[in-house]
Amino acid sequence: MAAWLEATAVAQHLKVSRWTYPLVNAGHILGLALLVGAVLPMDLRLLRGRDGTDLRRYAAAGLAMAVVFGFLLFATQAGDYLGNRAFLVKMALLALALVNIAAHLRLSALSPGRQRAAALASLLLWPAVLIAGRMIAYV
Repeated sequence: MAAWLEATAVAQHLKVSRWTYPLVNAGHILGLALLVGAVLPMDLRLLRGRDGTDLRRYAAAGLAMAVVFGFLLFATQAGDYLGNRAFLVKMALLALALVNIAAHLRLSALSPGRQRAAALASLLLWPAVLIAGRMIAYV
């Protein structure tokens, strides 16, 4: 599957284009910035018992951008990434962060203590995702 993905026209174009890969990479980084830039204030508000839902659409847009552009980046070297421990850690942390989001959305009508726990987990998980992602180049 990884070899097939790397052989697709999109992945091949990203590998040879002077501008497309850097633009896709920038889109991934901008998506992460939008996501984390919305999630952190939401979580800090929740820890203080306040509502942070007004930033959800920005977090969702950032997540969508990060996933789409991240998948395009992955397609260029899928086999290498699947063998990269930092990438695998990033994906595991991302999965935990997404499960935390789903749990938080389900718990939003429940106790403030559980909402705060989800916010604290989020404050730990998203920076960890960023750090693991940055480590991919060094592992």
